[in-house]
Amino acid sequence: MNAFVNIAIVVAVVSCVQCYAGWNPALQFRLESDHTSSDEAWARTFAMLRDVPGLCDEIWFGTGFGMPKLEAHRANAERIRRAMDDVRGLGWKPGLQIQATIGHGGPFTEGKDYSGRNWTGWTGSTGVEDKCCNCPRDPRFLEYIRQMSRIYAALCPSSLWIDDDLRIDNHDPATRGSLDGCWCDRCVADFNAETGGKWTRKTLDAAARKDARLRIAYEEFAIRSIAAIARIIGEEFHAASPETVLALQHNARARRTVEAIIGVLYEVGGRPVGYRPGAGAYYDVNPNDQIVKSLSSAQCKRDFAHPEQVGLWTCEIACFPRTYGTKSAQTIIMEGFTGLVHGMDAASALVLNYGKESEDLYLRARLSPMAAAAPVLRAYAKSCEGTTAVGFTADSGYERLYRFAQTGVPTLIGVGKSCGRISAKEIGFDRCRTASGEVQKLRDALDARAGGTPAVLESPFVGMMLPRVAADGALRNVALMNLRLDEQGPLRLRLRGVPSGVNQVVWREMRGEPKTLAVSRDGDVCRVEIPSLGAWNGGYLEIQAGALPPRSH
Repeated sequence: MNAFVNIAIVVAVVSCVQCYAGWNPALQFRLESDHTSSDEAWARTFAMLRDVPGLCDEIWFGTGFGMPKLEAHRANAERIRRAMDDVRGLGWKPGLQIQATIGHGGPFTEGKDYSGRNWTGWTGSTGVEDKCCNCPRDPRFLEYIRQMSRIYAALCPSSLWIDDDLRIDNHDPATRGSLDGCWCDRCVADFNAETGGKWTRKTLDAAARKDARLRIAYEEFAIRSIAAIARIIGEEFHAASPETVLALQHNARARRTVEAIIGVLYEVGGRPVGYRPGAGAYYDVNPNDQIVKSLSSAQCKRDFAHPEQVGLWTCEIACFPRTYGTKSAQTIIMEGFTGLVHGMDAASALVLNYGKESEDLYLRARLSPMAAAAPVLRAYAKSCEGTTAVGFTADSGYERLYRFAQTGVPTLIGVGKSCGRISAKEIGFDRCRTASGEVQKLRDALDARAGGTPAVLESPFVGMMLPRVAADGALRNVALMNLRLDEQGPLRLRLRGVPSGVNQVVWREMRGEPKTLAVSRDGDVCRVEIPSLGAWNGGYLEIQAGALPPRSH
C-alpha cells in the first residue's frame, strides 16, 4: 500500500471522529438500495426528503440484496457516498445497512444479481440447497464479505446495521422442514472436527431429531458460524472508521443468535453497539399489532442477558411492500411512540419503496405527518434521558400485559422501577366488560397498595399511561396513549413527586401544538387536567419549573 493511500485512510478516520463523536439519534429513517440505484432515483427520493427536513436524525442507506460482482458494490458505494453528502446538508447523520450476508431466502430475493457468487449455498438438513443464500463457512464467501465490507467501510457511516438474514433459520427453500443451521458437506465436516464425530448429513439429521442435546449442539455451532461473519464485517468497519457505531437489526425472538452477534460486535468495536429488535406487523389491519410489536421490543430490552453491550435500543417500524394500503402514518407514529415510552432509545422507520407509489402520495400520506410528529417524539426522547419508568410488574408476556395496561394503570413492559406486583387475578382484569367506575377503583387500590405512585388517572380512559422520574425521584414526565378511535378527555391526573417550584406543566401531543396547563396542589399531591387526547394518538406531560401561585384556603 502506497503512502498516498495511507494518508487517505488517516484523513477518512479523522473526518469520522470529527463528524460522529456525538451520535445519539432518536429518529432513524431507512431507505432501500433502489433509492440510490441511479442518479434519477436518488434525485426523486431526495426531492421528497428536502420537504421534510425535521423527519429524522439519521438515515440508513441500503447496500442491496444479491451477491453481485465487487465492481457493482464499488459503483453502488459511490452513489451512496454522494447521497450521504446530500443528507448531511439536511443535518442528518448518514448510516448504512448491510442488507445481504447469508441471504434472505430464494422466494424473497429471486431475480437479484448473483454474478459474484461462486460458492456453496445454504443447505438444509434435508439436503435442499438455497442458491440465493450462502454457506457461512465457505472461504470464498467469507473473503467476498470481507472485500464488500471494506468497500462500504470507506464511506465512514455514522452507524453500520447488519440485517437479520444473519440467522440460522428461515432461508427458504433450504430450511423448509429442516433443522436450524447450514448442513452442507463443509459445515458437517467442521462440526465433526470440533466434536470428534463421524456423521454424515443424513445420519446427523436423523440423530438430532431424536436427541435434543445434539440438536442444540449443532445450533450453537451454526450460531458461531454466523457470528464469525459479523466479526469480519465489524473488523473492516472498525479498522477504516473507528467512530462508526456497529449495530444489528434482528428478530427479537432469536435470543441466542442476537446475543452472540452483539457480543462479537461489542468485542470488535470496544464499546456498546446498536440493536434494533423486531420483525413483522407490517400492516395495520389491526393497529393493535403495531403496539404489541413495540412492546415485544421493550420486553426484549428488559430480558437481555448483557445490557451493558447495547448502547442504543431502537424499535423497528416497517411495512411491506410499503404501498399506501399497508400502514397509515398515524399508526407508524404510534408504534414509534410506544417503543420510546416503554424504554427504547430510538425508532427506525422503513416506510418507502421506490416506484411503488408516487412521490407526491408518499410525501402527503407518510412523510409529512411523520415530520409533524417528529418534534414531539424527539422532545420526549430527550425528556426521558436520565429517567426511570415507574409502574407495576407481573409475571406475564407483553401481549397479556398490554391488555391490562389499557386500564391506564402504569405497567412496566420494558425496563423500569417496580412499584409493586400485579397478581394473576388482577392481570386478567377485563376492562371491556367493566364499568369505568370499577376501573377507577382498581387504579386507586393499586396506588394505595404501593403507598402512592407518581401518576394516577382519575378519568375514564382506554389507553396506556406511564410516568418517568429523575434520579432524585422528581417527576419528569407522564406519557399517555389513546388506544381508541375517538378522542378522549378531559383527562384528570393525580401526580406525586412534582418539584415544589413547579406551577405548570406543558402538554405535548403528537401532530399538535404544545399547551401550558395549570397545576393545582394539595400538599404533596398535584392535579392537572388535559383537555383532550386525539383518537389513536399519544402525548406527554412535561414538568416545567416556575413560581408557585399563592395557595388558596
